[in-house]
Amino acid sequence: MPPPLHIGLVFDTSLGKQRSVLRGIMHYAQTRPRWTFVLDDAAGLTHHTLQTMHPEGLIAYVGTQKLANRLQRQQRPVVNVSSLLPRAPFPRVMADHRRIGRMAFDHLRDCGLSHFGFLGHAGHLYSTEREAGFCEGLAEHAAAAGRHIAAPRSSPLPSTAKRGRPRTSRTSYHRYLIPSSTSFLRQARRLAVNAGLIDWLRSLPRPVGVFASHDIWGVPVVEACRRGRLRVPDEVAVIGVDNDDLLCQLARPSLSSVVVADEQIGYEAAALLDRLMRGAKYPRLPTLVAPTGVVTRQSSDMLAGGDPDLSAAVRFIRERAHLPLRVEDVLRQVGVSRRSLELRFRTVLRRGIAEELRRVHLERAKQLLATTSLPVGEVAERAGFASVYYMSRIFRSQTNQTPTAYRRQFHD
Repeated sequence: MPPPLHIGLVFDTSLGKQRSVLRGIMHYAQTRPRWTFVLDDAAGLTHHTLQTMHPEGLIAYVGTQKLANRLQRQQRPVVNVSSLLPRAPFPRVMADHRRIGRMAFDHLRDCGLSHFGFLGHAGHLYSTEREAGFCEGLAEHAAAAGRHIAAPRSSPLPSTAKRGRPRTSRTSYHRYLIPSSTSFLRQARRLAVNAGLIDWLRSLPRPVGVFASHDIWGVPVVEACRRGRLRVPDEVAVIGVDNDDLLCQLARPSLSSVVVADEQIGYEAAALLDRLMRGAKYPRLPTLVAPTGVVTRQSSDMLAGGDPDLSAAVRFIRERAHLPLRVEDVLRQVGVSRRSLELRFRTVLRRGIAEELRRVHLERAKQLLATTSLPVGEVAERAGFASVYYMSRIFRSQTNQTPTAYRRQFHD
C-alpha cells in the first residue's frame, strides 16, 4: 500500500471564514485517500513544528511576512488562501475581491442611494481590491447618470473623512481607512467606540450607503451609527462581506453581507496543491473565486427617496423573487398607474419595472446555482422563471453564460 502524503494546514480555526476554507479542503480530500492532515495555528508555528509535520505540501492562511518567510524555507509546495499580503511568494487562491466590491456597490445603488462610503484596511490586498471594484461600479453609475466622479481603477478616491456639516453634492464618495499595521481583529473590538469613525459617519451626506470591507468591521459600524444617533438603514445603509451568520445577526439591526464562496476557495486550493505536488508549474496569476450573491438583512433593507409607493413595489418584488411575477401583479399590489410607477422606477433605480423583475429573478437563480445542487429545472422554478428556456435566455443575455456554465464556477 502506498505511504500516506502528509499535508500541512496552517489556519486560525477560531475564525468561521477559515473553517469554511478547511471544509472545502476536506471535500477535495475525499478523492485523495492517501492524504493525511496536520493542522497547526499560524501564531504557534515554528521551524521545529514544520520539521515534525514533514509535509509534502501545505495550504496556509499567510497573513504575515514572518509566516511567509518561515514557510518559504521549507522548499515544499505552498498554496496561500489569504488575501492580506499583496506580495506573498506563493501561488494564491482567493476570492475575486473586485467582484465583491462591485456586488456591494450594486446592492447599495439598488437601494436608490447617491452617496457612498467605504471602510477598509490600508495596504491589505483584499481591502484595496474591494475598494477598487466598488469605485469601478460608482464610476459607471456616475457616467450613466451624466455625472463626473474621478474613480481611477488602480487607486482609491480622495479621502473625505473630515469633521463638519454633511455634504450635499448629488453623488459623492467617502472613505475611512485603518492603518495596515493594526490587526483588523484587534481594531474591531474598539471600532464601535472610535470617535473618529463616529465623527466620519456623522459627517457623511445622508442617506448614504457604507461598505465595510468585512463583517468583523461591519458589525461595529452599525453600532457606531447607533452611538452617533444615526438611523440604520434610513440614514446609513451598511453592508459587509463574508456572510458570517452569527456576526451578522449580532448586529442591531442585522447586517447585510456579500457571500464569499470560502468552501470553493478551499477546494480549489487543495486541487492546486495536488497539481503542484505532481510537478505542475507554479501559476503566474492567482485563482479567483467569484462571490455568490448578497444576503439582505435589516441594515440595508431600504429604498432611498421617501416614495412609499416605490418602496412598496420594490419590497413586493424582492420578497417574491421565487414567484413568476408580472408587471401587472406589481401594479395591482401598489395601486398606481403603470406610467407613474414606471417613471419612478427609472428615476430612482434607472431601470423599468420589468427589468427589475428580471434582475431579481436572475439574482435568485444565481444564488441557487452557486450554493445548491438542485437540477436546473428546479432552480428555474424556485427563481420565478416560467421555464428553463426563458431562464437560459435571460442568463445568456445578461452574463454571456448558460446556467450550467455559471454553476461550474462554484462546483467541481
